[in-house]
Amino acid sequence: MPGRGRAVPLATPPPTPASPAHLETEEPRSSLSLAGQLSPRPQEAEAGDGPSGLGAPGGRLAVPPRETWTRQMDFIMSCVGFAVGLGNVWRFPYLCYKNGGGVFLIPYVLIALVGGIPIFFLEISLGQFMKAGSINVWNICPLFKGLGYASMVIVFYCNTYYIMVLAWGFYYLVKSFTTTLPWATCGHTWNTPDCVEIFRHEDSLMGSAFPRNKVLRLSGGLEVPGALNWEVTLCLLACWVLVYFCVWKGVKSTGKV
Repeated sequence: MPGRGRAVPLATPPPTPASPAHLETEEPRSSLSLAGQLSPRPQEAEAGDGPSGLGAPGGRLAVPPRETWTRQMDFIMSCVGFAVGLGNVWRFPYLCYKNGGGVFLIPYVLIALVGGIPIFFLEISLGQFMKAGSINVWNICPLFKGLGYASMVIVFYCNTYYIMVLAWGFYYLVKSFTTTLPWATCGHTWNTPDCVEIFRHEDSLMGSAFPRNKVLRLSGGLEVPGALNWEVTLCLLACWVLVYFCVWKGVKSTGKV
């Protein structure tokens, strides 16, 4: 009889061989490809890994990783290029003059500190954290995904009108290389009968006739479409081509242009 406190080993039954049915239903962990390398299971190959699979439905389709900035300065210059444009040189002084001059800077700075800068910081922080576009970034909170679509619509409208302003600027740049500036003299088809070659604004209409009648070619109203200005159209096409070559390499070239 064994003594007290000593465990008696129990006989373990021999392992039963796996049945053929069990072998057929069991899924292999990996399969050997023709190249002699192990390929992952189908479920593992379809599953997304981290943020790269956020854009796929259910996160089951693997997408290539997004590109990152080469240097921190590239990201900073891209933000500056997005925030600073012709509006800072052309539109902002006009708004200051129209709304009280220097007094306009008081509410402008206040709103910039309270609303503009915090929202801008939230936008770039969320984009850097999720590493996704303006739509997929809201996978962090699907309830607000409509904000992503709304931002895309706003960016589309802003780009379509802002590129037109760049086309006008490019048109003036081309015309400025002529020997005699077209808006400095009278005798053109777009000049009004009241045009005189003097430099007093109250007596001369040649400065306003050139942009209204030559560049914009304003018609009598919306019901009169008018003719197509081919010169401005070519300038618009040239601006779109320049924009394409500025961003065609993604973040590798955006911060350097």
